Amino acid sequence: MNLQLESRSPREGLELAGILPKGTLVGCSSVRFRSCCGKWDECEADDLYVAIVGADEDGHDFARQAVERGAAAIVTERLLAVDVPQILVNDSRQAYGEVCHALAGQPGSRLTNIGVSGTDGKTVTSHLITAILEVAGHRTGIHSSIGVRSGGNGPLYRSSSPNPPLFAQQLSRMVMEGCSHAVTEISCRDLTQYNHSGIQLDVAVLTNMRETDLDFHVTRENHRRSQLRLLRSLKSDGVAVLNLDDPVSHFLIDDCPCPTLTVGIHQDANVKGRLLERLISEQTFMITVGCESALVKSPMIGDEHIYNCLCATAACLAIGIDLQAIAKGLEAGSVLPGRLENLKCGQDFGVWVDAANSASQLATAISTIKQVVKGRVWCVCSVDEELSSAQRKQIGEIVERAADHVVATRTTADPILDYEPMHQFLDGFEHPHSVQMVPNRFRAIEWALGRAQPGDGVLIAGCGEKPFALSDDRDWAISDRDVCEAWLYDQSSPELPVEQEPGTFNIDDYR
Repeated sequence: MNLQLESRSPREGLELAGILPKGTLVGCSSVRFRSCCGKWDECEADDLYVAIVGADEDGHDFARQAVERGAAAIVTERLLAVDVPQILVNDSRQAYGEVCHALAGQPGSRLTNIGVSGTDGKTVTSHLITAILEVAGHRTGIHSSIGVRSGGNGPLYRSSSPNPPLFAQQLSRMVMEGCSHAVTEISCRDLTQYNHSGIQLDVAVLTNMRETDLDFHVTRENHRRSQLRLLRSLKSDGVAVLNLDDPVSHFLIDDCPCPTLTVGIHQDANVKGRLLERLISEQTFMITVGCESALVKSPMIGDEHIYNCLCATAACLAIGIDLQAIAKGLEAGSVLPGRLENLKCGQDFGVWVDAANSASQLATAISTIKQVVKGRVWCVCSVDEELSSAQRKQIGEIVERAADHVVATRTTADPILDYEPMHQFLDGFEHPHSVQMVPNRFRAIEWALGRAQPGDGVLIAGCGEKPFALSDDRDWAISDRDVCEAWLYDQSSPELPVEQEPGTFNIDDYR
């Protein structure tokens, strides 16, 4: 992606040494540029080419091709045999982010930036913070795994994972839309690849650190180092939010370079939560900060959601929002599509749709449902083909212990069925014959709903709010919520009519 200089910037371009002061210029005394590119095959005339080491190829190996396409200078981690100026840096990924944000006019400097990272709860926490800020009167932009919104109450629009130029452009758009605050969900992968370098955070939230991320980081030390990168991106007067109940992340407190606010239910944290009541469709809990308390009633249930609310509370306290306004924002933002979303369509058993696709997420969701239903728990889980064989086996181990009945399915509509992922999932079971294998996702959902009895709970996991295709026709994609609602409304008793929501399909539409 080629990023051009913002129109308000100097006509002669930007001085590279001023953006990368720790870099070493080779072949010239100064470099000015008006555009940059991180891919050699997308370079254009007079671009600054940033050579990046990727998973599949090393951008340094294609420096000569980038110059042939018109690159006028190169940011590099090692000296290259090319006849254009170079600037040597320790990490070209980090430098790429700084260059992109400079070209965009440093939009982050005109926003209050809140970054949310961690293994689980990032998306919900990001949207809770955004809801609180909006209730408090702050126009807020958000970038999460669900989508991007540049302020206001408009719909979220889909966006790919933000690389540095895209992230800089999104922040710039938020500034142009009149936002004063920006909330950004930051994955471990984003931290490792410096996708969010170029801005300094006012608040950094770390929800938790789970073993799930070790599949990407390989070692605990790498995992810890990536999260420290989040904390070190804070401004000198920034605030870190850490979960004191989390067995891993609380060890980061001593290494945090900035003031810290802690959250917890069981530990003596700065922001403490206490559950008062939990029902099938709502829970009530108290948040205490010092000598002040506030009650929150939320339609999203579970301890995990309380932790998300506590993290959002601490983040907003750090930027000066009072606790009562925070409580209103938490209640306003506690309904998020596909995040343990409870569906009520007149049925006499509980149905939840959740994006859980890891062992820890599924364990948390099933445990939460077991607390509020008297009957059995049915789990429709996805054997995600993007997961490793070890992750699939671990999911099998967890759901066999946690759920009463397991239905295994897929998240894709690919007619070519690969049985290997299913076998790896079954490797985690002591009694694999107990699993119902239904590759067609629609049929899997229908099978579980059709066998649930009064008082049971059904968890449809893996897709969340994201649509899936029922057939080869990718133009007709529906969500788990669509299928559940259509089936439940179709099965509702004619003696007890239920008002069907506008736009809901009939079950025959799917069949």
